Amino acid sequence: MTERALRIPQAAPVAPTLRALPEARATTRPAAAAPPATQTRRPVHVAVAVGVTATMYAVSLAGVTALQAGTNARLAAERAPAAAAVEALRTSHDQTEARLARIAAGYNGATATYRQIVEDIGSHEAALGSLGERVAAVEGSAASLRVPTFPRLPTVSSRTVYVSARPASNACTNASGKPC
Repeated sequence: MTERALRIPQAAPVAPTLRALPEARATTRPAAAAPPATQTRRPVHVAVAVGVTATMYAVSLAGVTALQAGTNARLAAERAPAAAAVEALRTSHDQTEARLARIAAGYNGATATYRQIVEDIGSHEAALGSLGERVAAVEGSAASLRVPTFPRLPTVSSRTVYVSARPASNACTNASGKPC
């Protein structure tokens, strides 16, 4: 589909026709190329070939895009179970991490409480040591005290005596035969 290139003949150089004047210098300018006698033929089939090629390229790009979209959709469908498993694993990991954070916070709280108990036990031991010294001092002074001895204290009897008096009566009856 190519044409043979035609050679365009060039015009012969034109001789200078200016007369030389004694006082002026003549300058010669090259003659411009003469336009060709016939116009060159512009081939239409080149434009058609370029248009058809561009159309075929666009159609092939659209086909490749459609194939790629189908492949991407199929890959997404195939990878969906794995993506769901990864998401479930990520959720499980986050929950485990949250539980570990709560356990670590509880452990830190227990550690602080244990340290406080150790300090309290130390202060109680010091207080007990001080109390032991005071008890020893009191025992020493109590041993030096003399408790006086008393002679025998009076005893109290545990026997109980009940005394009862007859009630006085002012009534008079003739029932026993005695006059009142």
